[in-house]
Amino acid sequence: MCYREEAIECVKDHILQIHKQIYAKYNGDFDRIYTEGYNSKFYTGRVIEPGKVYELSYLECTCPKVKCGLRHNPQQCECSRQSILYILSQLEPDSQFDVRIENTILRGSDRCTFRIIRLSESRIKLA
Repeated sequence: MCYREEAIECVKDHILQIHKQIYAKYNGDFDRIYTEGYNSKFYTGRVIEPGKVYELSYLECTCPKVKCGLRHNPQQCECSRQSILYILSQLEPDSQFDVRIENTILRGSDRCTFRIIRLSESRIKLA
C-alpha cells in the first residue's frame, strides 16, 4: 500500500492549511511552533533539541479510516508519518526532515507520538 499518496490526499486540502497558518503565525520558528502553536485539545508539541528535534503527539487517533473501523493494523500509522513528512515538505520545501513513529494508539499507547528531526534547514525564512 502506498501510504504517501493516501496521506497527501487526506491532508492536502484542510489540514495542510491549518499547519500553514500556524507556520506563518510563528514566522517559521519551529521552536515556537512546537511549544506554542502545536498545543491544543487535539495535539501537543514539544522541543527535544532546539532547532533540530521535536515531538508531536496526537491525543487521539485522527485517521478517518481507523475512526470508522476500516483499518485496525498498526501499519496504518505509516500514513500519519507520511502526512507529517508531506506537511513539512510543503512548509519548508528546501529543508529535509526525518519523522519517526514513537508510539501509536493502534500499538497500544494512549496517544500517537512522532519524533521530527530536522536534517537540513532552508536558507529562506519568512520575514
